[in-house]
Amino acid sequence: MRIQIFSTSYIVTDQRLQRIANTLAANGYSVKVFCRKHHSLNYTNNKFTVNYISLFYKKGPLFYFFFNIKILFRALFSRFDIIYSNDLDTLPGCALGSIIRRKKLIYDSHELFTEVPELIGRPLIKFLWGIQEKIFVKRAKAVITVSEGVANELEKRYSLKNVVVIRNVPLRRSTEVFKEKQPTIIYQGALNIGRGIELAIEMMKQLPCYKLLIVGTGDIEIMLRRQMLESNLSDRVQFLGQLAPENLRLITPIAWLGLSIEEDMGLNYRYALPNKLFDYIAANVPVLVSDLPEMRKIVEEYEIGIVAKSRNPVELANQIADLFDDRKRYESLSKNVKKAAEQLNWQNEEPKLLNVINGIIKN
Repeated sequence: MRIQIFSTSYIVTDQRLQRIANTLAANGYSVKVFCRKHHSLNYTNNKFTVNYISLFYKKGPLFYFFFNIKILFRALFSRFDIIYSNDLDTLPGCALGSIIRRKKLIYDSHELFTEVPELIGRPLIKFLWGIQEKIFVKRAKAVITVSEGVANELEKRYSLKNVVVIRNVPLRRSTEVFKEKQPTIIYQGALNIGRGIELAIEMMKQLPCYKLLIVGTGDIEIMLRRQMLESNLSDRVQFLGQLAPENLRLITPIAWLGLSIEEDMGLNYRYALPNKLFDYIAANVPVLVSDLPEMRKIVEEYEIGIVAKSRNPVELANQIADLFDDRKRYESLSKNVKKAAEQLNWQNEEPKLLNVINGIIKN
């Protein structure tokens, strides 16, 4: 059984894409991944084939248009049984390819794409993406997403049934790293609007004995670095850039607290279950999350951290300081995180993916 996966992301940093491809290959499927090549990080594996799609355009409408043209071209002139669309920005090409070739389509919606903050104030672009999703999602033999909230929204919008939730949980690995002596807070992920990174830097003014690590790159990185310098925090706020997953796994466990403090900027963030939340858990790091339903549910169910009571930087800093001052409570959260990591891992999640594939094959 031959499966082709298409993604506009970089496989070297897209851990969900890596996990899905590895799981399918390990279970006997012939897997080919088509994606972009990172400008500085390299990815190697011996389980599946990676083909890089290069374009003159690097972003914007023309990038997405020509990327999907290349998807369609690949679909027309290659052999496969299942075509796997890795988010909405590859769905048009994958769906058209599946229709023309009469092959089966899987749609993996990583988020509510039409509700991302980058589309706020851009009604035409939002409308065009929404129309494409509405037209092509019905072609999919299976629809997958990352949280119950997103699944419910997709089912409601497009009259779908049985959207499968496969969370962005990492592989379970042993974690034996000593914490930093200085109380260390970490944010890892894209440096984009609405992620709460500006709030985290502002908060550090109230935490003179603490250090903040920021891992990742994104649209507002220059603005964030300027904020750090203007706040005289260069000695306690460190930008580590984008790291390969194997290097990131060495950094995350040294932190005392992991941040996932997205703003409620629409349904996409409201229903988000970010990769970083589960990466913190895997690294045995308690978390501070926004008071948004999906993240709050995980934190409260497993008792692995605290939910932000406010987006005021002074009040948020006080909440963190109170947690670290209460040593008994922090140790309890740390123990709970270790227990949660035994459940919230890819080894427990991947059977859902295999059930989806097996169901498609049988039907």
